Amino acid sequence: MPESAGDKTEQPTPERLQRARSQGQIPNSAEVPSALLVLMLLVVLAVLAPSLHRWFALQVQQGLSFPVAAGGERSVIASFVYAKAAESLWILVPVLLVMAGVSVLSSLMVGGWVLTAEPLKLDFSQISPVRGIKNLISLRSLVHLLISMAKLTVILAVSYDYLRDKLGVCLQLRWSMSGQIVVGIAHLVFGAALRIVIALMAIALLDFVYQRWQYNRNLRMTRQEVKEERRQHEASPEIRGRIRSIHIEMARKRMLQEVPEADVVVTNPTHVAVALKYDAATMQAPEVVAKGADLMAEKIKEIARVHGVPTIHRPPLARTLYATVEVGQSVPETLFVAVAEVLAMIYRLHNRRRRSAESVTRR
Repeated sequence: MPESAGDKTEQPTPERLQRARSQGQIPNSAEVPSALLVLMLLVVLAVLAPSLHRWFALQVQQGLSFPVAAGGERSVIASFVYAKAAESLWILVPVLLVMAGVSVLSSLMVGGWVLTAEPLKLDFSQISPVRGIKNLISLRSLVHLLISMAKLTVILAVSYDYLRDKLGVCLQLRWSMSGQIVVGIAHLVFGAALRIVIALMAIALLDFVYQRWQYNRNLRMTRQEVKEERRQHEASPEIRGRIRSIHIEMARKRMLQEVPEADVVVTNPTHVAVALKYDAATMQAPEVVAKGADLMAEKIKEIARVHGVPTIHRPPLARTLYATVEVGQSVPETLFVAVAEVLAMIYRLHNRRRRSAESVTRR
């Protein structure tokens, strides 16, 4: 009796974890990078605040004291603006570099270092509307929604609690000098931001723990899977190779058993054969039930001839299907038109034969 998903009670083995990482499956938390970015931005601003204050004051002073006579020429004004823009960019470069470094470091903290091109492979199932709806109502989406609501609630509550006690300070600033007002506002903003960052770090820690738990939960295995993995790990390379070849042969036999149920076999015509099946009641798109090259292609065509499955010579379509679609997968949208033409031709042929048979029976 096959084991269901509810029977996956065993923790993932190191081989299972390594295999998942090689496929690009790693823990991912959006809250940890965002919280670290806000924290580092606050630290950078706190360290550079005096220098930035003096620099901004100098820019205002230079802008207000720009000679009117010299400003009459557009080239002089343009040179002045370009110089200030370049200087502003140089001021921002250290901040941007720190932000980029923190972003990379936070991702490494959550999932570790993984270099793989597996997630870049085109997978049309990822853009399926049905799968998108399922993701919208999944537990992960609910957790993300709760985290977003918690973040907003925490930010509002912390800001209100802090600024409520600083109302008197805000009222006193109206009697202060302009420089004192700037410093006072900076202290208020920094105090509120510091408390918000602490709250965000707490939320990020909880999200990090949850994402690690969810990641291990999704990779849990059944007892039978653990036994098979241990058996393969303990076997010699020759035995593992033999087991792998047996599995491949069994998969080929199962694939060939699907050929009689196919609607059409598209061929190269000599090197490649792909068997297609489509049921409008149960399938969203035609599926590849079998494919093969050379000897396997000949075997597929032979089974199709024995069971009366039509064979159509479409070399470009056959090569494309063989190279891009695996057995059991649906035909991609880019090939819908070509496959639909083949199926339509087969259906018309079937209907013509059925009408001919009915007319002969009536006679």
